[in-house]
Amino acid sequence: MPLFGLHPQGLLQTIFEDIGVALFVVDREERVVFANRTALQLFDTTSAAEGARFRDLRSKFRFEDSSGNEIPLAESVVIRALKSEPVESQEVRLKKPNGEMRWLTAWAYRFSSMGLEGVVVLVTDETTEVEARKAAAQLQRMETLGALAAGITHDFNNILNTITSNVALAKQDGGYSHKVGNHLDQISDAVNNAAGLIRRLMQFGRSQDLHLRSLGVNDVVRDVLRLTQSLLHKNIRLTLTLEEDLPTVYGDFSQLEQVLVNLIVNALDAMPDGGDLTIATHLALRNQTDLVEKESILPRIQQVQISITDTGIGIPIETQSAIFEPFFSTKPEGKGTGLGLSSAFGIIRQHGGGIEVSSSPGVGATFIVSLPAQAQCIATLH
Repeated sequence: MPLFGLHPQGLLQTIFEDIGVALFVVDREERVVFANRTALQLFDTTSAAEGARFRDLRSKFRFEDSSGNEIPLAESVVIRALKSEPVESQEVRLKKPNGEMRWLTAWAYRFSSMGLEGVVVLVTDETTEVEARKAAAQLQRMETLGALAAGITHDFNNILNTITSNVALAKQDGGYSHKVGNHLDQISDAVNNAAGLIRRLMQFGRSQDLHLRSLGVNDVVRDVLRLTQSLLHKNIRLTLTLEEDLPTVYGDFSQLEQVLVNLIVNALDAMPDGGDLTIATHLALRNQTDLVEKESILPRIQQVQISITDTGIGIPIETQSAIFEPFFSTKPEGKGTGLGLSSAFGIIRQHGGGIEVSSSPGVGATFIVSLPAQAQCIATLH
């Protein structure tokens, strides 16, 4: 009997298509006999999926558990359910050929009806929720590291000041040999290098004083390009896209320069054989809680964004969440301290903004620096 003008079969078809989860049916010969629109999108295919063998569709992707171990076909919920084995929901990480990653939860239920035997499979996409949880956990971790760095740098800076003072006194006393003088100079140089590391840790831990003023990000970008011009070799193709009439931001010019120089140098290091470097600025409307942890009466604010994109070696997905941590570096030993990105992170966070990264190995990387427009930034600064 038609229901509200719809035949039951048509009603079920509509529900299956609009249910919002991937739903497909696999018969006991492992053929896909039905797949709704969401399932087809999951398999990056068309209605040609129907009639295809499940194992052939699955072989195009990599399925992993939460530890990154590949899940064999025999351990998938579909095959286990077809074998009448006890099946619980299975959380999987799906890696597509284009590098896209999705977090999924799958269920499979065996059935036998109207001459058809097989399993009904439901798959929900949990990517948004999982990434939100990971982002919150990472934010908490970075805040903890920041507090730790601030405490350590304060104590260590006192030690360095003591060394510096005693070296200065020793030099004033005189009466030492040339060899001893060289040793004192080496101590001074080492202390100065250590002080430089301390300053960068202080930036990460938000212990650095900022000299804030109204400024335009395009002016910062142009000045940074002037400073880094000598690094742009002939095999680097630079594309500059600066949006005009951007709102000003309230920031420390030299500190923001340091952030951009660091990001540009990293981009160039990722392209030792040359490539494309793209620097762009634009205006975006963002939820403030996307970038800073404190709630605000301004749920959505204008963000002036600077993006730096390279076509280099890219960053492995599994290490992207750690690149802003102090002393973490993807560079070979001796090629970096691992403080560049961490200090950049601290500087931008102290400006009430944030840094995001998007990258895939072999494809390149994009770093986006977001700063609140000056009219709204007072509410975001600490």
